[in-house]
Amino acid sequence: MFTLLLSETKQWIRREWGTLLYMTIGTIIMSFAIIALTVPYKFASTGLTGIALISHYAWGISPAWILAFGNIILLLWGWRVLSPRFVFLTLYVSSLMTISIMFFELFTYPVLHNIFLAAILGGVLGGLGMGLVFRGGGSTGGTDVIVMAARKKYGIDVGMYSFYINIAILLTSWFVVDLEQLLMGGVLLYIESLTIDNVLKSFDRRKQLMIITNHTDDVKQFIIDDLDRSATIIDAKGAYSGEYKNMLMVVLTRRQAMELKRYTVSIDPTAFIILSDVSEVVGCGFKHWKNI
Repeated sequence: MFTLLLSETKQWIRREWGTLLYMTIGTIIMSFAIIALTVPYKFASTGLTGIALISHYAWGISPAWILAFGNIILLLWGWRVLSPRFVFLTLYVSSLMTISIMFFELFTYPVLHNIFLAAILGGVLGGLGMGLVFRGGGSTGGTDVIVMAARKKYGIDVGMYSFYINIAILLTSWFVVDLEQLLMGGVLLYIESLTIDNVLKSFDRRKQLMIITNHTDDVKQFIIDDLDRSATIIDAKGAYSGEYKNMLMVVLTRRQAMELKRYTVSIDPTAFIILSDVSEVVGCGFKHWKNI
């Protein structure tokens, strides 16, 4: 029994090592941003982190303990309806965050005189950390647990209620911070959200090319042989000329897109090429649907 459990655990770790790596790096960065670029300036925040910061500013309680106990309580409330994977990864992140915050609290950090710059840096680092955690398919806990558990338990989408809860937490911070710190906390959260979006998009960003050329077979073969990709051939008709031609549609990395563009133009200077950004690709040769 123990041998079987150990074998399954090893298989799970091998399967999820990428997830754990992203989440480990992201959690450490996020913890550093809280201690070095949020706490010293008494910036406000939202969610469970916001409650932890209020407790720290008001009574000197370490944010690590509030985050740890808060996530444990929420997971105990909703664990029956949450997936084992979600519960484990959330426990992993909250445990690692507790340890990381306690570690970073041992050091002193230089204080920037420009509070706006501190908010921007805090947002960038915090967003980078959260983006890596989300990229791994994990969660930082807090309101995420409430939203997912309430949806599965009661069949209601509490996303809007979560928004109001976060606003209430942010406004409650006004009792322990001044208006400037409250507003700078809002700036930090805005920069954080932008950074999260950019981090998530950067991993899956691809280029879609639509090519109309007189050398369709040559371009198709270049895609297959040199780029090790495939393409879709679409029957197209010119609106003005009325001519029928084949159009190639292919999704590639940015480097591959440049190679294909150069090759196509080199053999057919009159080729018609459309390049567009693709934020996410799921399917054969790209991201598996299980990683969505």
